[in-house]
Amino acid sequence: MIKVSVVVPTYKTPPEGLARLIGSLDRQTLPASEFEVIFVDDGSPDDTLERLKELAATRPHVRVEPIENSGWPSKPRNVGIDLAQGEYVAFMDHDDELYPDALRAAYEFGAANGADVVSGKESRTTEPAWGLGNYDEDRGQARGREDIHPLLPMNPHKMYRKAFLDAHGIRFIEQRRVLWEDIFFNLLVARHAEVVSSLASVPYYHWVTTEGSGSTTFVKSTDEYWDWLRKVCEATRTDLAGPENDLQRQQVELHQYGGRVLGVYDKKYATRSEANRRRIFERSRALQAEFDYARLEPLLPAFRRVRAELLRTGRRDLLTEICVSDAAIPGWGRARSMRWQDGKLAVDIDVEWGDSDGRRLRLTRRGDRIHKALNPAVRAVVSESATDVTEALSHVELGLFIHGRRSRVAWTLPAEGSSQLHEDEWGGVDVTGRVSALIDVSSAAGGRELDPGTHWDIFVRTRLDGTGSARHLRSDVPASVTAFDGGAHLVYPNDGGHATVIPQGQTEAIRRLSPLTVKAAGMDLVVELSGDHDGRGRAFGRIGVAPHPVDDGWPGAADASTDPLPDPFVEREAVLEVSDGVARVRLSGIEGDSVALRIGDRVKGGPLYWILRRTEDGVTLEEGPRPAPPAPPAAKPASPTPAPAAPPTLRRKVGKVLRKLGLR
Repeated sequence: MIKVSVVVPTYKTPPEGLARLIGSLDRQTLPASEFEVIFVDDGSPDDTLERLKELAATRPHVRVEPIENSGWPSKPRNVGIDLAQGEYVAFMDHDDELYPDALRAAYEFGAANGADVVSGKESRTTEPAWGLGNYDEDRGQARGREDIHPLLPMNPHKMYRKAFLDAHGIRFIEQRRVLWEDIFFNLLVARHAEVVSSLASVPYYHWVTTEGSGSTTFVKSTDEYWDWLRKVCEATRTDLAGPENDLQRQQVELHQYGGRVLGVYDKKYATRSEANRRRIFERSRALQAEFDYARLEPLLPAFRRVRAELLRTGRRDLLTEICVSDAAIPGWGRARSMRWQDGKLAVDIDVEWGDSDGRRLRLTRRGDRIHKALNPAVRAVVSESATDVTEALSHVELGLFIHGRRSRVAWTLPAEGSSQLHEDEWGGVDVTGRVSALIDVSSAAGGRELDPGTHWDIFVRTRLDGTGSARHLRSDVPASVTAFDGGAHLVYPNDGGHATVIPQGQTEAIRRLSPLTVKAAGMDLVVELSGDHDGRGRAFGRIGVAPHPVDDGWPGAADASTDPLPDPFVEREAVLEVSDGVARVRLSGIEGDSVALRIGDRVKGGPLYWILRRTEDGVTLEEGPRPAPPAPPAAKPASPTPAPAAPPTLRRKVGKVLRKLGLR
């Protein structure tokens, strides 16, 4: 029985992307006999088809179907649907990947709930918080969910029941170029689906963002963008017509109006050419009027409401100004303390709102209400209700999540957050926050243990007045571990000054903790490490050992030559021991009167290694060389007559052509 048909449209697929995709399919826990893979090649002019046939020759469950070039993934997907023999159809892009348990978990969840579509937990390479709020919990029936439409994000990376698609004739629009073809498809799914399931507990799909993919070629200053956006708005109104669809129609319209119509008025808008600003203004204003989006404005956050009213009143000049003066201000957090308590990581965080330019939220009190502090010219045009953020300030969202560098999966962490208002004597209002959490490594991955031996970065997530941000947790709290027999979990400030956790990170702990003392213990050497630690136990790790003196020509040396030597350090087994708050490294079989140990070499500002010396008086440790400071950048020669820059219009025309060709 074929449970799932995986449909993959291909066109000039990069070898590394195809290898990533097929590797993820080979690793599926669902037996290969229970799913099929259908590659539909859209007339690739390179060797893509030959590479696909080679793959299929060694995999009985893989089929390759070549077609004439159609110019877009829509027709290949439709061909794949028609060929599919599985109960469910899953779509993939040609350079993405599925997580190992994706097909099994999504199929079983969909079958158990009689789902017409299963939306599985998705990650995106470039956006750690991508879709995190959408996948908050497993929902057998997510249809009718009030906080967000259950099919958002409306990409095709989901699993659809084949009989459901056929019964309602749901297919992708076929043209050479169709912007948002996945939205048109999912609007029909939303209209007809009786059961929409959302799977959050098992990672499903990794969207690998690359230059030249369809969505990266969407240019907001072109008529193409606005023509297709108008069709999306029209399809939302018609495909989700009727009182039975009131909720989901409103959810999708808010998403389109707030995110795409008004969303173009960001910091980048002010830097566009006059002609492009005018085109964007005219086209967005036309959509606002045609679809009567003013009815949605009471549901928008203040920063969107202000832009909506300026757009409706025709004040393009003020829209340009406010894109700079009222830019979104992200929230970020700094760790006050991070300490292990009985095997769990207790975190206490201060939160502020500000950007890299030093700008902060500009709020002011007027009577018993708090408003955005805007340019007087803007205040004269927009309504009082548009600038009122009083209710928004009473619903500030603060939270934490942890993000895997290798897997790209993010998991929300249980946390408690609170915000405070601070007023000055002139009526100015500032906002700060506090977040606290107790992170259990054994259950932080949606109830499961975090992947061991890998880096997990902690992020602070904030939302205020509709503006959400996800920023690394800043930390300068010294590294520490919690130990148990067989392992030790490490938390440390990474080289960028942010908090990172490594489950079973005993080897990295040896490099992130500075040595304090050394003593002989029988045939062993015991090095005491810095920090205040938790738990009790022994864990095996690795330590680099090299004869001393170390040749100064190896790549990590302070004075590395232009033709560096190989790394002289050899990895040796070491034991990390923790008891009574103290961490020690026990070394055996260390020979020689003077050896170099790669210990504490990743402590900020520390040496590249430490030197262990045996003398008649005992054993000593001393610092090795420190890394060479980075060379200052070479001064550029002054140009008495700078070459004139290319006209902005020409640069943008060239950029447009390059993007269409997938070269930029």
